[in-house]
Amino acid sequence: MTQIIINAWYQGAWWLKLLKPLAKVYLFVRRWHISQQPTPEPNPLPVIVIGNLSVGGTGKTPLVVALALQLKERGYRCAIITRGYGGKVGQGPHLVSEDDTAQLVGDEPLLISRLTGVSVVVGVSRKASIAWLAKQERFDVIISDDGLQHSSVKGDIEWCLVDGKRGLGNEQCLPAGPLREPADRLLSVDQVFTTGQASDKVAKQLGRALGHQRVFALQPELDQLRRVANDEVVPWPALNTEVLAVAAIGHPQRFFQDLSHKGYQVNGQAYADHYQFKAQDLPAKELIMTAKDAVKCHGLAQATSEKQQMPWLYATQSLTIDPMHIDALLRQLGISSTKETTKSVRNHNG
Repeated sequence: MTQIIINAWYQGAWWLKLLKPLAKVYLFVRRWHISQQPTPEPNPLPVIVIGNLSVGGTGKTPLVVALALQLKERGYRCAIITRGYGGKVGQGPHLVSEDDTAQLVGDEPLLISRLTGVSVVVGVSRKASIAWLAKQERFDVIISDDGLQHSSVKGDIEWCLVDGKRGLGNEQCLPAGPLREPADRLLSVDQVFTTGQASDKVAKQLGRALGHQRVFALQPELDQLRRVANDEVVPWPALNTEVLAVAAIGHPQRFFQDLSHKGYQVNGQAYADHYQFKAQDLPAKELIMTAKDAVKCHGLAQATSEKQQMPWLYATQSLTIDPMHIDALLRQLGISSTKETTKSVRNHNG
């Protein structure tokens, strides 16, 4: 049923009109809730929020990782806060460690921690996570993975991602459409990016919402292929061969399309975002998954009844951030780098 609704949001369905009254109720309740919240206090450290308006994946994780690495390269001591969806940490704050599992902290926090090497703090209360990091007195800036709709914390800088192909769907709010906030929320963020080049339809949507404000495209690309069991880098299969792929991310079809664009015939199996794979879900033969899924399947790839590693592989992604966006961000924060650089950052993530 979930996939049916998602397809309807982005491809159209007459029966969504029946849900418009519920969308009005959703907006009323949301606005009432926000009106009851106190004005967010100034953040003790600069906070950069990376978020979106729509339900489902828009590529926030690759951008969070790339931004953290860019700031780290420029000499900043940054930390990342995240809710840890699917984990068991609860209120938090909990500092992700090497010994943590995806079942405890969530798949995305564990992946981000391993890819960036910076402190990642998990907890439902982003305000508590920010306060805890400020008390450590060893960080310059905090990146919030998601949080545009979090009323108790206001980012000093807000970046919003929109899927370049799916865009804002039918531009309706939940449950009649995929939006968690109306499209005019884009006017209040500092920068809007699209994941991939915006289609003509999406460009028109964003033009209506933003007017003449510029939108920039980010282009994640599949990079390395690694073994799930031990992270060993392996060669990509010969082009034009059929590959089995699985993905439990917000927008699985994007991963399958990326594999197809790389030159493969893809037999893809999609799962719900953050799905916790079981041994019986995955065949004992070569398949390709995302890096986000690999952190959950590492143990399964090693613990087989035959005591042999499963031949599962995962694909990393590279993402380039134009330095001008980092420069603009730093100017807005009113801080300067201790190590100037003009290089883009390429990071490996999924």
